[in-house]
Amino acid sequence: MKTQLFTCILSITAFFFVMNSNAQELKIEISNIQKYGGTVYVALYDDPTDWIDKPLLTTSIKTEKNSEIVSFEVPYGRYAISIYQDVKGNKKMDTNFMGIPKDPIAFGNNYKPFGKPKFSDAALDFNEEYQVQTIKLYKVF
Repeated sequence: MKTQLFTCILSITAFFFVMNSNAQELKIEISNIQKYGGTVYVALYDDPTDWIDKPLLTTSIKTEKNSEIVSFEVPYGRYAISIYQDVKGNKKMDTNFMGIPKDPIAFGNNYKPFGKPKFSDAALDFNEEYQVQTIKLYKVF
């Protein structure tokens, strides 16, 4: 019984070691954060299918600074990014009656869509040559 338990624990430890050894630090600089503060929400996506609704990873930062750097531990690959600043602090992106964001938003590659953005437009290639990408928040209206 002890041998089986030891083998199980060793296998799980080895699995997580292998998974973490492939992870690299993907850094994103967020600029143009509004001076009135609030929380900035960042989502990272790896699946083009329904990508805007199904993030791989998310993080948030409460800040009063004009720019911040966030990071994700992920393997090299292609990832799309979406960001918004929750100015009111209500933990959601405020929109007008047509669904257009009122809060500052941003996407990977500083892409500014007309309508729902495509994964490929907001995606970046994270590899050995990757350098920190600066993504600028903007207000649609």
